[in-house]
This record gives sequence, C-alpha cells and structure tokens, in this order.
Amino acid sequence: MLFLRLDQALELLRACETVDPWHTRTRQKIILKQKLAVRYFMLNGLSPMELASARIEHLDPVESILFLPRRHWKRNCITDIDRETVKLQIVYSEGRKKGSLLVSRTTGGHYTPSGLWDLIKRVAARSNIVGKESITPLILKRTFAREWLLSGGSVSSLQEQFSHRHLWSTAHYLRFVMEDVKRDHNRFMERIKDAKTKSARLVS
Repeated sequence: MLFLRLDQALELLRACETVDPWHTRTRQKIILKQKLAVRYFMLNGLSPMELASARIEHLDPVESILFLPRRHWKRNCITDIDRETVKLQIVYSEGRKKGSLLVSRTTGGHYTPSGLWDLIKRVAARSNIVGKESITPLILKRTFAREWLLSGGSVSSLQEQFSHRHLWSTAHYLRFVMEDVKRDHNRFMERIKDAKTKSARLVS
C-alpha cells in the first residue's frame, strides 16, 4: 500500500472510536489522542518525529496555527490546522498550558516516534481497510502529499510544508499522482480529437 484513498482515510478515523470499553474517562482520552494523531499525520503531513517533539504551548487555538520545530533547526514552519482538530486538542489538553502536545501514558511526557508508529498500527488493526497491516505514518504523509497535489497545490509549496531542503526530495511524491495525470491527459486528448472530428465534418 502506497497511500490511502479518502474513503479509507475516513475509515481509519472511524476506527479510533472502537476502543475497548474501559473506564469512560480513560476511554475518551484514548479516543481523542488517537483521533488527533491520525488527523495531524493525515491533514498536516507531519512525520512521527515532528509530532513527537510538538508542544502544547506551540498551539494557538484562536488563530488555528501550530508552530512546529522541523528537522532543520534553523527554520520553523507554520502549519495551518483545521478547526475540528483544534477543538479536539482543546478538549484533550484540559487546560494544560505547557508540555507535550500528545502525552504518553507510560512516560507522562513526549511520545517517541516509534510509539506514534505503534499507535497508528493499533488504530489500523481495528479498521476494515484492505491491507491494513501495512498502514504507517509514512503512508498517511503520502496521502497528504497526494491530496495536496491533486487539489492544485504546487510542488514548491509542498516543499515548504515538508521543510525539504531540495526540491527533488519533494518531487519524489509526484509519483503518487502520475496515474491521475495520465488519466486526465487521456481524457483531454480524447476531447481534442472529438473537437477536431466535429470541425472537420463542418468544413466538409
């Protein structure tokens, strides 16, 4: 599996609700945390390292903007978050002003990237997606990149979003939309041929 379709992405979010019925408060926290992790990966194209190092004080609920330290320490990238994610984060944080954005139950602090990897694996295992065993945060990042490019976003803006130093690192994600490009090109060429045929008939 290289990426998720939109219906598969929604199925992954629905799978967050199917948590074992523990204490209601604990269960609600687990659901919120899993939803947030999936949404941050899928709607912002974050890597496990970026999400693991994110802190609650970097979140501005009013402006719906998240300041995240990227892998290049000298630069910070501003990432827009959708309002639904902000609402979930406010409920999840319960008035916390500082600390890890997503809190680990075992350490009480930051998640490790491998811990976030395992979290996505657990959510995917409860879904009905074909090939769910191969779903990872990397696949969610590819899904983000694919939807970004299909919705009209440029490669250079995606490069800024991912904080890639070289454009060719971002251009690698173009391969996930090539089939759509080929299909649209074929449709375009068919329309051109039809137009030429019609104009030829009119002339004759």
